[in-house]
Amino acid sequence: MNARKPIQPSDQPPVYSLAFSTSKNRFIAALATGLRSFRTDNCLTTHQPTLSQSESITLVAQHDDRFLAYVYGGDSRGGKPSEVIFWDAEVGCEAQRFDLHEDVLGLRLDDNWMIVILRERTIVFRYEELPRPQLPTPPPEHETDDMKHASPSPSKGPNIVHALYPTSPNPHALASLRNNTLILPAVTPGQVQIIPLLGGSKRILRAHNASIRGLALSPDSSLLATASEQGTLIRVYDTTTLNQLGEYRRGSDKADIFSLAFSPGKKWLAVTSDKGTLHLFDLRPSAIVDEEGQQIGTRSQSHRKSSSYASHRLSAGMAGAIDKASSNSSGERANSNPIAPGTGTYQGSVQEYYGLRPIPASASSPPRVGISAMAALKASPFALKLLKDVRSVASASFFMGDEGATWQGLHQLSRPTTGATTGGKGKGRAQAPALPGNPAGRPPRGVLAFDATADGANEEEGARIYVIGGGLEARWECFELVPREGQFGMGWVLVKKGFRRFLTQQFVD
Repeated sequence: MNARKPIQPSDQPPVYSLAFSTSKNRFIAALATGLRSFRTDNCLTTHQPTLSQSESITLVAQHDDRFLAYVYGGDSRGGKPSEVIFWDAEVGCEAQRFDLHEDVLGLRLDDNWMIVILRERTIVFRYEELPRPQLPTPPPEHETDDMKHASPSPSKGPNIVHALYPTSPNPHALASLRNNTLILPAVTPGQVQIIPLLGGSKRILRAHNASIRGLALSPDSSLLATASEQGTLIRVYDTTTLNQLGEYRRGSDKADIFSLAFSPGKKWLAVTSDKGTLHLFDLRPSAIVDEEGQQIGTRSQSHRKSSSYASHRLSAGMAGAIDKASSNSSGERANSNPIAPGTGTYQGSVQEYYGLRPIPASASSPPRVGISAMAALKASPFALKLLKDVRSVASASFFMGDEGATWQGLHQLSRPTTGATTGGKGKGRAQAPALPGNPAGRPPRGVLAFDATADGANEEEGARIYVIGGGLEARWECFELVPREGQFGMGWVLVKKGFRRFLTQQFVD
């Protein structure tokens, strides 16, 4: 077996950053040699901007096929880590450039806003119409009919500073932007701020006791999913009422959450972590869960209160004795035959009591709905919270890679490392330099998105999830959630449909 690691090919640069577009139909990669945009469904390259300086890009965000924003690495001549370049792909040049005099850690884009995330503050830029750059005019003999009748579409860009919001230290660049609603970590660790960008008061939500590690809004911005730095529990809140709608357990071990994502119909919530596992949670309404718990509790109470045959016989015997005594006192002759079975006072016989003769069906207790031992334990008030937590309906492993601390190659030499080397007696292991939104300097992994073309009304039948990762082994993976009949009825299973190395493989199924 050849256990040697292959030498990195010169035509496959490392991927420093990955992001899905606002519509989730595209994803874009920040490379050591520039930028490249791909289709989400088949990994075909859709756009590769020709930058003035083809050097390392460490951070990128994409709105659609036209607008994107990026940040150069520290060793690049095209820009500084504190500068944000807003790119218009239709005209093929940068439309805006901002120097924030502080390293930019994260970017978010949509139709109206650009969000720039710094370490302890976040700046919101509002779009406005920009003068269209003058492009070289072709000679008359080369002018086609399409060019004569073409009307250039107006250009827009983030030209107005709308607001500035302080946050707690935010090294992972946590933020979520949907439908003019912005979610950021609050100044107090464990809290988040819900900001309506079109007007209205900002609200603070205490989501966790520990610092926030993951944030995600549903497509209509009505639901918010949060995770803390512990990474064991995922909580879902209503952004209107701030009520907690559910709590879902990823696992019992501490983990770094990579990504959170809602399905288009808000039925599913996907989570990835540094454990290399993709979890899918079923976001059923809380009323259904509460109703099921009440039913289980009612069944367990009826199970405890139901009388055995012996107690039924004893109580019946006492009732018969009382009836006999009352009848004797009134001078009436007592009936020696047992009362008709099924009336609640059937006494039975000695043979039936000792199991020598079967009990008549009409004298048996009515049938009860059976419950499992685990369900009864969960319904008990003495059960541990760990047993009551809602867990994922399906999970699967995604690609984590095996790059070392030097995966960034020569591009890491001019950037500071994340800390001192580890080890003792002069022997240490070098750590990868920090990247924007990635203080550990690890390759980006587990970036999530649901299939944007899927109909939310058909999510009862399953879902399709895409997971992308960067580094030296950039990879796209596709998973499908499908129903499966198991031992305890219908369930779900995550099936890995395939993967592609999107920097090298360009083909359609």
